[in-house]
Amino acid sequence: MKEHENQFFLLDLSEIIRVNQLVRQNIDFDGFIAWYEKLSIPERCALITALFEFAYQAGVNEGMYEEALSAANINKGHPLVEKAKGFFSEYFSDLASLHNWLFGLSETDRSVVFTLAVFLFGKAEGRVYAQEDKEWCNHWWHRDLLDERVVKSILNDPKFYMTAMKDDDRIKSRWRWLRGG
Repeated sequence: MKEHENQFFLLDLSEIIRVNQLVRQNIDFDGFIAWYEKLSIPERCALITALFEFAYQAGVNEGMYEEALSAANINKGHPLVEKAKGFFSEYFSDLASLHNWLFGLSETDRSVVFTLAVFLFGKAEGRVYAQEDKEWCNHWWHRDLLDERVVKSILNDPKFYMTAMKDDDRIKSRWRWLRGG
């Protein structure tokens, strides 16, 4: 992660890829925990904030909140759940205030919100990804991020944000051709 402002970190491209890899086939909560435990408090806050941001970009709704809470084994009435939801509305996301609130939580409370964020993003992104069609999808993060060749291509492409699922065929066929297959 790169420090953007004093103790305010942002995920870099490889970390955004990692977030998506950890929810691609199912929600790899153990993978998220292993990553989270290696981070400083400001980096943990950045990861949680990004997970919420990505979940909302994927179209979180009340039903997904309930699915995420159930999967995360968090009580629907937990005060942290309602507080976290309060940073978002249909038209506005107050990510800076969310980040600052996370920074002030105890590690136990931050862990609860982290768990919610992981499952909320996993459920929302999983639903969107399952509905994507290679011919029409224009999201670079829906590319085959479990294939190292594709990831390497994204990381080396300054215009990665202009790529999509259909670009993976070219990368994979070129690799087969180079191997003589």
